[in-house]
Parts: sequence; structure tokens; C-alpha cells
Amino acid sequence: MKTLTVKNGFSLNISGQVAESLTVAPAPATVALMPGWIPHVKPRLLVTEGDAIKCGAPLFEDKRNPVVIYPSPGAGVVERITFGPRRRIDEVVIRLDDEECWERFEPVSPHAIASADPDTLRLMLLKGGAWPLLRELPFRDHPGLSSRPAHIIVTLGWAGGYLARPSLALQGEEAAFLNGLAILRRFSPSVHVIAPSDVGDLPEPISQAITTSIRGGYPAGDPGHYLYCIRKEASENRSWYIEAQDLVALARFVTEGCFYPKRVYAVGGNASTVCGHVLSRLGAPVSSLDPPGARRRQVGGSPFSGLFLPATGYMNFFDKGLTLLPVGDEEDLFGFLRAGYNRPSQSRTFLSVFNKGPLELDCGMHGEARPCINCSRCAHVCPVAILPQYTMKCTEAGEVEEALAHGLLDCIECGLCAYVCPSKIELLDTLKTAKAQYRKERDG
Repeated sequence: MKTLTVKNGFSLNISGQVAESLTVAPAPATVALMPGWIPHVKPRLLVTEGDAIKCGAPLFEDKRNPVVIYPSPGAGVVERITFGPRRRIDEVVIRLDDEECWERFEPVSPHAIASADPDTLRLMLLKGGAWPLLRELPFRDHPGLSSRPAHIIVTLGWAGGYLARPSLALQGEEAAFLNGLAILRRFSPSVHVIAPSDVGDLPEPISQAITTSIRGGYPAGDPGHYLYCIRKEASENRSWYIEAQDLVALARFVTEGCFYPKRVYAVGGNASTVCGHVLSRLGAPVSSLDPPGARRRQVGGSPFSGLFLPATGYMNFFDKGLTLLPVGDEEDLFGFLRAGYNRPSQSRTFLSVFNKGPLELDCGMHGEARPCINCSRCAHVCPVAILPQYTMKCTEAGEVEEALAHGLLDCIECGLCAYVCPSKIELLDTLKTAKAQYRKERDG
């Protein structure tokens, strides 16, 4: 096993860390997919309100490639379709039947995977809605239909606890995990299994499959960072990645012939009442993982780069973590006297640098947006060593080629640059938008 170290990056000692405990969520009455929260996808609905649908049946397709479909996370009746601004499809909600029916496909025997035709596997994954479980760098979209990846990266988590701990999420799934690796090798001989160094105890078959241990703070374990470190030429940028639980779901679909909805979520944050792992299913209601609370925000995934979820919403297609944080707009009476002793920050100008206890993170900006002051704090924490401040200025000036030269496509969208920026500039949003726009113009 090789060891890789994140030279920059950053970790916060914040309260509400996810404990190594596992509880079972109550069976939800409804589940949902939220197409508007899936990056790049242009959904076209294949159902209407009132339709009966099986678990794993097509729910919507991607207009860019109509053969790419997203499956229903449950069997029942399409209860509600919610639209947002500009007719964006925000939610497709299914009220579950007491006894669910499944869309069935012809399975592939685990013993036949090693000799299976890659194109046949690709077609099966497309028809069954398992193809979107795979994602392609550098844009983090599902792979193109003719994509031939240089590498496929399987991640067992990220430093910081923003994915469920594999020691809990993969209990009893050793055979499915190994079958998943065999499936990936039909698409590329270069399959890498990476894990942060604090991954914890794993079943022996899974721990032996790890090829690289990654040391350091967040975002250690991110597949984009790993690819940045190992690639040797530009052609390797088009590599795939998949999270461990999604790999299990993909493998079970291939070997059992039906959709696999089980998911373990890491629930934490200093506004959470759970702070542990919760066994539920894809598309589970946010409220089923942690009881609703007043004046807090729900973040799917990392607090640095995750997306806000409505309190009445559902877990997104790729989410394996839920972070609950205070809104952070309360008045801090006489806060100037404490000089930030309890305030999490990368800056050493706050007294929190002397506070060794867990700090309280919230969603407040704690200041107003100001022009960039070229302090280079963003560059100091960037794990792929680009200059986010200059890349941002190039994109805002419309200088796309210069932005690319500064490393726009190397950005792994970790969000650290925006967090440490003393001018409160939304660097992450700017760079993500620029990447998406570049891809749209390049691909027509």
C-alpha cells in the first residue's frame, strides 16, 4: 500500500463530529429524487403525478443523453412533482407502498464478471439506472457513453467525516465490494482504491484492496486530488470515480438484477441531535435522519462544499453525509471582548488559535463581501496548488484560456478557498460555474 500526503488542505476541530455508532432510521413514508440538485443534468420527466412506479424503474432521463436514466428510489405512487425557478424540477416524491415491487433485469453471475463484455455491462448499467453512480473527472458528471477512462478511483471516505465511515457502511458488503472492483476492471485495468489514513478498522478483504492511504486534513481521500497527484499527462484527466457505497449498489445491481437502495449516512454538525451514522435508503427524507430543529440549515455532504437542503427535503442522489449547522445570523453581544475565542477560523488573528476544544461552526458570513486583497490565503490551503484568486479574476474578465492556464480544470471543488477568504468572496461558486460554462461551450 502506498501513502500519499495532502500538503495543503485544512481541518477544523469543530463540535458535532460524527460518532462511530449506527442506528436504523424509521421506514419513511416517502422518498424522492431531486433532479435540480444534480450537477450538469438536464432532466426530462418520464412520470407524472399519480403514476404507479416500481423501485428502480426510470424516473427521469438526461436530455443531453436520453439513454442515461435515473431510477426511482422506491416503489409506490408519484405523489408530488415540485418545480422551482425556471421550471427546474426540484423534487419527484414517491409515496411508498407497504410491499414494494422491483424492476427486474437479467443478472450477471459473480463468476462471469471477469469475462463479461464491457459494452454489455455498460448497456446493463444504462438500462437499470446504475450508470450515474459512476462519475467522471474533472467535471464530476456521469461518464460519457463512449468514455474510456485512464483510471477509475474508488474512495472509501474523505478526511473530516463527510462520508459515512466504511467500517460501518460496508458491514456485510465485502463480496459486493470485491464484485464491484471486478466490474470496474472491465472498463479499465487501472483501478485505485484510496482511503484517508484515519479510515478505521475494515473487514480484511476490503482493507487488502486499498492501494493508497492518504494522510492529511480535508480533503484527503478526494478522488480529484488523488488524480492530480498521480496523473502524468493530460489524457488522464478523463478518469472515473465512485464512492464505496455506490460501488456496492452498482455491484448488487449487476449480480442481483435489481436496484439496491440501502445507504448509511453520516449525520453530524453542532446543530445535530444525532451525531452518528444512520442506516436508511437513497432519497430518504432529511427529517427521518435527524428530527427537525428550529433555526438551522441542512447541508448535504461537507460544510465547505455541500449543498443546502430544504428542511422538508430529501437526501440527494450522491449524498452520504448530512451536516446540520446553526443559521449564524444571531447578534453576538459584546463579541468584540472575546476576540473570537470560540470562532473557528484558519486565521491566527483570532484567539481561537489558543482554544484546543471543539469550536462552534455556523452558516453565518461574519462579515460582508469585499474586493480581493491578494492575501493568498486561498492558495495556501488549495490542495492542488492552483492560485484560486487569479483563476477567479480570469473567469470574471472572460479570459477563459488564461483561467485554464491557471488550473481551472484542476480545481477539485473542495470549497476551502471560499472558507478562508477574508473578503468573503464566493470563490467556489465562481470556479464551479466557470468549469460548467467551459464544458458547455466546448461540448456544444
